[in-house]
Amino acid sequence: MDQDKPDLSAFMPEGWTGKYPPCQIQVSTDGEMSSQGRPMVHPTIIQLIYDSVRLEDGHYVITIDGQTCELEVADTFHVVKRVEFNDESAVITLNDATSETLDPGSLSLGDDGIVYCRVKDGAFPARFGRAAYYQLADKIVEQGEGFALVLGDKSWPLIQTT
Repeated sequence: MDQDKPDLSAFMPEGWTGKYPPCQIQVSTDGEMSSQGRPMVHPTIIQLIYDSVRLEDGHYVITIDGQTCELEVADTFHVVKRVEFNDESAVITLNDATSETLDPGSLSLGDDGIVYCRVKDGAFPARFGRAAYYQLADKIVEQGEGFALVLGDKSWPLIQTT
């Protein structure tokens, strides 16, 4: 074993196959973070995680002080919590409290009717949380064999990803 690298095997959950060691941070389908079964509540630590997360080969990782670890994410790291509509656009608010204009062309429909979009300049997928889903649903119509988001006189199909 390389003497410069610590042996992290004792911290690996059974069956762990990630490239990096686990951070011991879980992210629920609602975008809530916890560690060892306890909700994470310290705003500075939570913000550090939001600022540090990246998506690498389909895995959510954070790098802090040169150390990289993998988050255990149930679905997506980012969750849309709220949707506000303008005349022909929508502004979404994410679980990190940031807001951005929805890219309607990035909408997709996953298993069980879960709606997703791309956020952070397309770098991340985001799941629509329950409240945001119902806000968005008011603007979704059946179109052909599927569904589409209608804003003003424009419509965007929800691409089925299953």
